[in-house]
Amino acid sequence: MTRLYSTGSSGTIGKNLPRNVNPLELDLSSEQKRFYGINVETQSNLIHLAAVVGPSVVSEDVDYARSVNIRGTLFLAEEFIKKSQGIFYYVSTSHVYAPSLELISESHPLAPANIYAEQKLEAEMLLQQMFEASHKRLCIIRVFSVLDWDVAPFTLGGGIRKLSDVDSNFVLLNSSDIRDFLTPKDIAGALFELASNSTHFEIVNLCTGIGISVGNAAKKMLSESGFEVNESRFSWGQSSNPSVVGDNSLLISRYPNLKLSWRPSILNKRS
Repeated sequence: MTRLYSTGSSGTIGKNLPRNVNPLELDLSSEQKRFYGINVETQSNLIHLAAVVGPSVVSEDVDYARSVNIRGTLFLAEEFIKKSQGIFYYVSTSHVYAPSLELISESHPLAPANIYAEQKLEAEMLLQQMFEASHKRLCIIRVFSVLDWDVAPFTLGGGIRKLSDVDSNFVLLNSSDIRDFLTPKDIAGALFELASNSTHFEIVNLCTGIGISVGNAAKKMLSESGFEVNESRFSWGQSSNPSVVGDNSLLISRYPNLKLSWRPSILNKRS
């Protein structure tokens, strides 16, 4: 039986992985020798989630982010190749794609939208070089938009939390932008499905294939959790990238029963 490991097990997505996924606790910014002690079984797969995430966070310390997102990822992959015969699942981002008003497939042109995406794409390319002789041991998974109540404060979910606060003056900008959302729980479930079955794709989109406006997504979360929707706190303009919706047909061709629809949780108002 294949044993499953993950990095980033305490993160937004990783904390939703089943308990039988074994966490790898390590500091990805460490020197290479620190990675030598990684213990994984010969028959094992690894879901690599740990990263410095988000353009604003990466911009705070670009060099540190590189040490985690690129250098540490490569050190980790190198040790995994030595010690395991399984698949390295690298979780990347849809931000590596060029803007498009159409559904974005895995073959869509690349043009990283920000410094975070630049680092993720660079890591993708370096991993592909590292696994060139054993390319079926690398699976790159490009996740589209992540949204629920239990996400980082600097994300859209953090903004929606501010909308739920009647004492806040926060206004949600670019509410007309269309995005392709999944909750952290559903993303974790899909990652577990792929890794537990040793499924390989060279590159695959993890998304719903269905777009919803940022504003309507916020209204859905607020209303379903019993909060008042104040129209004055929505600005219905568009950003420079008004639509980011993925084509998930490649993934669905292999997993037709995979439930990929955005189903936000209900927030306890006391939480």
